[in-house]
Amino acid sequence: MGGSIAAFELLGKQVRPSESSRHPHIFITRESVEGLRSVANVKSSIQEGISRDIWERIKTECDSERGVPPLTARSLFEGRYEAAARQNNPDYTVCNAAGQRMLRNALALLITEDEIYREIALRQMWALLDDSVWPDWIDQAHLRFDHPADLRTGMLSQDVGIAYDWLYPYLNRAEREQIIDGLDRRGIQPFLTSMAQDPWWAHDLNNWYTVIIGGLGIAGMAVGDAHPRSEDLVDLSLSKMKAYLSIYGRRGEFNESVAYSNATRIPVAYFQAYYYHRSGGENFLAKRPFPQTGEWTIYSTLPPGRYAAFGDGWVGAAPEVEFMTAIASASRHPVLQAFCMRHLKASSNPFLLLWYDPGIPRSGPEGRLPLGKAYRDNGAQIFSRSDWDAEKAAMIVYGKAKRDHNHAHNDVGQVCIDTMGQRMIVDLGSPSAYPPDFFDENRWRYYNASTLGHNVPMFGGREQRSPSHKRGVKSEIDFSALSGRFLQTKFDDPIGGYWQLDLSAAYDGVKSVKRTVVHLLPGIAVVLDEGELEKVEEISLRWHTIEAANPTASGSFRVESAGASLACQVVVYDGKLRSHKPRRHRYEPPFDKDRSGDMLEQRREPYVDTRIDGYRYRALSLFASGPSANASWKESDGAWVIDCEEGRINVRLDERTLSVDNESLLRTLRVQV
Repeated sequence: MGGSIAAFELLGKQVRPSESSRHPHIFITRESVEGLRSVANVKSSIQEGISRDIWERIKTECDSERGVPPLTARSLFEGRYEAAARQNNPDYTVCNAAGQRMLRNALALLITEDEIYREIALRQMWALLDDSVWPDWIDQAHLRFDHPADLRTGMLSQDVGIAYDWLYPYLNRAEREQIIDGLDRRGIQPFLTSMAQDPWWAHDLNNWYTVIIGGLGIAGMAVGDAHPRSEDLVDLSLSKMKAYLSIYGRRGEFNESVAYSNATRIPVAYFQAYYYHRSGGENFLAKRPFPQTGEWTIYSTLPPGRYAAFGDGWVGAAPEVEFMTAIASASRHPVLQAFCMRHLKASSNPFLLLWYDPGIPRSGPEGRLPLGKAYRDNGAQIFSRSDWDAEKAAMIVYGKAKRDHNHAHNDVGQVCIDTMGQRMIVDLGSPSAYPPDFFDENRWRYYNASTLGHNVPMFGGREQRSPSHKRGVKSEIDFSALSGRFLQTKFDDPIGGYWQLDLSAAYDGVKSVKRTVVHLLPGIAVVLDEGELEKVEEISLRWHTIEAANPTASGSFRVESAGASLACQVVVYDGKLRSHKPRRHRYEPPFDKDRSGDMLEQRREPYVDTRIDGYRYRALSLFASGPSANASWKESDGAWVIDCEEGRINVRLDERTLSVDNESLLRTLRVQV
């Protein structure tokens, strides 16, 4: 395009669509097609219920954009990182916001035929396509890879392509040609040039792969025969996106951290677009891995509504369920549908209106999903719940056996505990912003990613074994060679469960490292750490607590937060105990800045640190939820005892067996160790 933004007089009048080919046809169709959402069908659905609420949010936001200047990379708004706006950098936040503005108003135009929505959508479109208004469609942080396409290229190409499809009946020939020319110049050609360079992101199966390749594939579907390379884009992307599905585990486990599993929205959007592109037929979203990854997300979401904070992620982040409505609709999954409805937040995302099907029945997980489950692939997360209460489950004990990919931390064997909807023994998640070298060799200098920042043993101050982190360099990594493995798992809903891990492969300088975790329902957790090193050295064990805790010399401490409480005790059986001490983390220079040069937030997260000397060690950590203020673990006749609301708990460890008993309810869990 070039030049200035086209100016419009916003008249707020109805316009008549031109007779044309099959546009629109991505996510919404002009004509009625069995199994697809048509314009008429969507108009009917918004008369009541959740669909009406979604539509009202869309329309309200569209109406608020009347007369508002288009978004540019310099735009600063709530939720946008100020440094990115200052640097005129097209980061994720502004690219997503610009795309959403176009799509919201294009959909509003289809539903209302009101001219004003056409003009708002086009005003944003012309800004995106104008070189003098919007910088190159590439994040400045990604220029170092020397490819003209990146994540932003994929995002904006997809949204411009879909907006073209939805706006098509209301565009004249010159406007259509102008959009195709701009999309070609700013998205398609940079992508084709990058692919000819064989970029790393065309091989690494992560969100770069799906956002860029999948985004250009959707753009190709959306513009159809208006661009000579559209079928090439579709064919190339289809084979690549099918290959991407290999990253999911047998039970739907995502291969990166839980928070980054919302990247599943990209293949969901792609295969939903392809379903519409083919006018129905086989629906990939009804097949493995999509329903299975929906269930994995249900397990990975903790009361009152936040992801399990393993690996990179934002502590307290709510699950992203908008894209999961498409999976629930395609698979007719009642538990996933109910999960989506519980966690669905107010949104003006136009895709949500088109993907949510109010006709899918809902059912809670009680009686359908077991309380405990161990996943075996990728990060191999494990969850044991006292109950399925969505707000204040009495206790959830959760951990992981293996390494994630890409957004991994040195957290093999991690264990966390929630009580009454509160995080108590915690994972710290990510820094306040990503440092410039966080995905390179210095990653472990930031405690969030380091072994130091997790509830796992550490030997001689060494990090867990980890793959090389150098973004942009392709390498074949056997993650299983650096991970833990399951020795035992057992879950019994009325009683509880346990898991036992061999963590030896995750460490250098060890002969054996083993961790056993027991959860006696509802509110008792016991962790046994034991192993043998190659030589005598310092062994450290940390428990990160949501609030500062002050351990006694004997290893007793208490965690309290928002009315929830946890009585804790660390007991060293083998090895020479040096100390139990309260400590806090901090970033040390020069590893205390984000990639914009701003200082990282010094949160000073607390933890209880136990230090042991030896070459053999055995340490027992005990946790009881909700005992009275004066109750604590006491040693009695070779066992550890505490009195709780549910009765007297007795924990006994000998050379071969770990026993956890509720003497009052006659419930027992015994593990061979």
